[in-house]
Amino acid sequence: MCGFGGVINHYKPLHKAEVGKIASLVNFRGPDSCGVRVFDSSLSNSESGNTAIFFNRLAIIDLDDRSNQPFEDDAHVLMFNGEIYNYHELKASLQGENVQFRTTSDTEVLFYALKKWGTNALERLNGMFAFFWLNKKDNTFLVARDRLGIKPLYYYQENGAFYFSSELHSIIRLMKETPTISTAAVEMYLWMQFVPTPHSIFEKIAKLPPGSYIAGSLRSVSTFTPQPYWDAYEFTGSEHPQHESLEELLVDSIKRQMQADVPLGLFLSSGVDSSLLAAIVNKYFANSNDVNFFTISFQEATATDESGDAIDFINAFGNPHLKNHLLKVDPGYLQDQINNLYDYYDEPFGDYASILNWAISRKARDYVTVAISGDGADELFWGYERYNKWQELQKINSIRGISNTISRTAELFPQTTTARRIRKAFVHDPVQRHFDLFLLPAFQQYFIKKPITSNNLWALENIEKVKNRKDLPAVMDIKTYLADAMLYKVDRSSMATSLEVRVPYLDNKVLEYALQLDLRKKSNSLFKNKAPLKELLIKLAPQYNANKPKKGFSFPLSKWLRENWRNQVNDIVTANTLIEVGLEPKYFLSIVKNFYENQTNSSVEVWYLFNLALWKQHLNNMMRNNNE
Repeated sequence: MCGFGGVINHYKPLHKAEVGKIASLVNFRGPDSCGVRVFDSSLSNSESGNTAIFFNRLAIIDLDDRSNQPFEDDAHVLMFNGEIYNYHELKASLQGENVQFRTTSDTEVLFYALKKWGTNALERLNGMFAFFWLNKKDNTFLVARDRLGIKPLYYYQENGAFYFSSELHSIIRLMKETPTISTAAVEMYLWMQFVPTPHSIFEKIAKLPPGSYIAGSLRSVSTFTPQPYWDAYEFTGSEHPQHESLEELLVDSIKRQMQADVPLGLFLSSGVDSSLLAAIVNKYFANSNDVNFFTISFQEATATDESGDAIDFINAFGNPHLKNHLLKVDPGYLQDQINNLYDYYDEPFGDYASILNWAISRKARDYVTVAISGDGADELFWGYERYNKWQELQKINSIRGISNTISRTAELFPQTTTARRIRKAFVHDPVQRHFDLFLLPAFQQYFIKKPITSNNLWALENIEKVKNRKDLPAVMDIKTYLADAMLYKVDRSSMATSLEVRVPYLDNKVLEYALQLDLRKKSNSLFKNKAPLKELLIKLAPQYNANKPKKGFSFPLSKWLRENWRNQVNDIVTANTLIEVGLEPKYFLSIVKNFYENQTNSSVEVWYLFNLALWKQHLNNMMRNNNE
């Protein structure tokens, strides 16, 4: 788990010292070593040149300096962020082709896989990764990202230059220019709580879609188009159908993801996903070795505190090798940290669990360098309540005669709250309905003539191939909520503390198993959500109550906004800030005013606006520092 960045251009030389300074500003992604290379026109190492790269390493596998990056020979250079979990199998295949290895790292395995197999290596990788590959012999390069976007990669191309990085901030610093904020992206953020792929918050800077790569030539840096090597919409089944049970697949996934030469632990809530991972670890991996678990708790009483249930669950195993660690947080602690949040989150982000993820990552880093998380299970196994709501609306809309009559009646009263709710309920297009379930009530009137589907969204490419799937919202989430919210949050929160987080549910084989599983097996008469996971969990941990309501990972947002953060919200969510990001201030300021003065139930909307203002404040400070 690391971070990197670079530029290929024909008009703006960079100096090694300035690239090193840019690398130092994001060394939280990799504090163990920093490698900087600048290449002249002949691609020889130089102090100044038009091609420049940097890499910050967080050492996980093979801690020796021999595995530092950039990893290179006379003709090739690799920068690789992430982990290749099947690197032992790939290494054996490469040794069969007479490749000689000098390290025990997965980095070297990826290096030779690309050298031997080129882009064909991508389909063979099981892991989380983003990388840059330079072939000096033929003056070509390759950037790529894992199937689900667990690891980030941004890029910018214009005027004979191609910039790329794990962080938006690094691209801006390399560009030495003030980027233009995309008003369309700001509006998409307010709709979705995140900026969806391929967009970023800035015009012309894009996210490389998961499961995609860009291959280009250094001789002619023009406009490059991402090419897919794997697509959830295209996946119709494995050439080698899985015969393993879900338990076997998860055991194998966890075994692969527990490979590390540094201490490792697990995040634990009282939810199904992390509890199932804990139960598997208890049965298969904690017979003689201690395993650390990390659970967050609140200093003040709150209905969302899961720590008591999590501790009771672990204690019920009676296994002394399961060690649970609690982190207690309070509003003051989080309030102090919120001002630093956008040092690490480089786009506005509306999930208020982000700061809790950061807090638990910081606590875990005192004990371990790698943590395992249950992210991804909801999307793969029908875990969200909004999926059920989408399904119910789908059934209602199938009765076209009734739904059309109700919809026409609602149009007679276009401005009423009831009419807006009716229109939202009776949307015939299942894709639009997926997006509408993200849109918060207080924002609906603003977006009534600005549907998010009018934007160029990666999730809409080839949508006809999955539009009739009964599990459509979950499949679309793979290209929206999972990639751009959940995995973004995990990466930014953990890397802020130099912690690597791994996600066993997103292993290639578990992913393919879930995509092939019929919805009737994910949602049945016994368990409406995540039936396979709950059935397995009860089998492994009979003490678990699979019917208890889901608490979620949150804090008392409305209370803390009204009491602890009120002054700060009013100080920075101003008309000038909203105008600067392209929004109509009167509409949005009225939402904030009504929340505080009329006690409206718009805490999440206020949180979105608060974070947008925090992000803009941080951007202003960063640009001032860049220009000094």
